[in-house]
Amino acid sequence: MKIQLILVAFLALPVSGFADTPWDKPPQQWKLAETYQILTDSPWAPSKTQIDVGWVPRRVDPLTKQKTDLPIYPQGGDLKVSTDIGRRTQLPVVSVLWWSAKTVRLAQQRLRQLRYASAAGEPLRADELNDFVIVVEGVEPLRILRDAVENLRETVFLELPNGMPLDLAEIRFVDGQMAGEDFVAFHFPRQIEGRVTLNPDAEKVVFHCKATAKAARPSRSNALSIRAVFEPRKMRAAGQPDL
Repeated sequence: MKIQLILVAFLALPVSGFADTPWDKPPQQWKLAETYQILTDSPWAPSKTQIDVGWVPRRVDPLTKQKTDLPIYPQGGDLKVSTDIGRRTQLPVVSVLWWSAKTVRLAQQRLRQLRYASAAGEPLRADELNDFVIVVEGVEPLRILRDAVENLRETVFLELPNGMPLDLAEIRFVDGQMAGEDFVAFHFPRQIEGRVTLNPDAEKVVFHCKATAKAARPSRSNALSIRAVFEPRKMRAAGQPDL
C-alpha cells in the first residue's frame, strides 16, 4: 500500500517539475549553453530558418573591361549563401527571433549576465508587449533593411495558418550600444477590431522578409531574404503560451 501511495504521489507531480528543456526552468537557472539554445534552436528561434544573403562582388564590365562595383548581378543569377541556424556555442551573424515572447527577452538578459561580470546582479524582467514582435538581428541585416529599395510593408509579413497575410503595424531600427545588439523589430497586431489575429494553439505561422539595399557595397551583403517557420503551439514556457 505504501509503495502504491508513493507511486500515485510521483505521478501527480507537475510535468514542469521534471523540465527537459531550458524554458521550463526559472531563467536564473539557465546555463550558458541553455541560453544559446533558446536563442538559436528553440520554438522562438527555429533552427531551420532559411536565410539567403546575396551580395555583389567587384566584377569586370564586359564592355569597358574596367572593374566596377555597380549593383549588377553576374550572368546566371545572383550569388547567394544559404544559412541554417542550428545549435552552436555562439550567436549567428543573423538571428530571427520571436521577440515578444518573454522567454527570448529573458534569455538575452541572462546571456548578458553570464557574459559580463558587471551585469551579474541585474534583475531579469520581461513585460507583456502589446504587439507580436519578430526581430532580425545583425549589423548587415540592419543596414540592408534600413536602406531597402522595397517598401518593407509590402515585402515583410506574417503568413497566418489560413494563408492570409498579417501586415506590419510598425518597424523599428535599433543601433545597439555593444556588438551583437543591432536589430530590426517588426511589430504585428495581436488584435484587429477586437479579434485575436493568432491563436496560441496554431500549428504554423511563417515570417517572410525580403529586402535589397539601394546603395550596394562591394563584397558586402546587399540583399536579404528570410523565411522563418514558427509553431505557436510549441511556444510554451512552464506550460503556458508565450508569444
